[in-house]
Amino acid sequence: MTRDVVVYHVQKGKLVRTPNRGTFGRGDCYLVDAGLNLYIWIGPKSSVDEKFLTAAEAVFKDTARKGNARISHIDGGQEPDDFKNLFEDFQLTDEDTEGILKRVHLEKHEYKLWRVHREGDETFFQEVPLDRDYLSSDDVYVLDTWEDIYVWRGSAASAREKFDATILARRYDAERVGTQDIELIEQGFEPEEFWNFFE
Repeated sequence: MTRDVVVYHVQKGKLVRTPNRGTFGRGDCYLVDAGLNLYIWIGPKSSVDEKFLTAAEAVFKDTARKGNARISHIDGGQEPDDFKNLFEDFQLTDEDTEGILKRVHLEKHEYKLWRVHREGDETFFQEVPLDRDYLSSDDVYVLDTWEDIYVWRGSAASAREKFDATILARRYDAERVGTQDIELIEQGFEPEEFWNFFE
């Protein structure tokens, strides 16, 4: 295994560095950072949210490298030799970490609100209650109403948070069905239909 290879595991909306670099769970997704080579490893039993968050994080890292990185998608169980050779002992397990989306969300079209915020040099996605009191001017929020996806941008949110939230919304749209409309909403200029989704 190459020393400069870092493996991240998506856990409930966050990209977490994992110490076990050669073990991949079939129910999860991983981002393998090998410098100018970024690998998105997709477990065959992983959820939609894990897939698009991993892909979005790869885009963020590529952006930080001014678009010079090469992003490769790896389907679990179909790994090429050059990928396996990054690890001393590559193996698959039946691990399945709970995602931020529940199956009931896909079945009943439950509305979801995600907070997008920066901590240092990292972007985090956190599910929060669907309550307008949770909207903070310092952050950006993605509201998924199944048919439409709203990106609410706080007046004091950073440009990077706004950018990352838009990438997140587009990635989610592409991974799920690809038929949703994405609407950008600035704080203070919310249409009435937006507030109708809140408790």
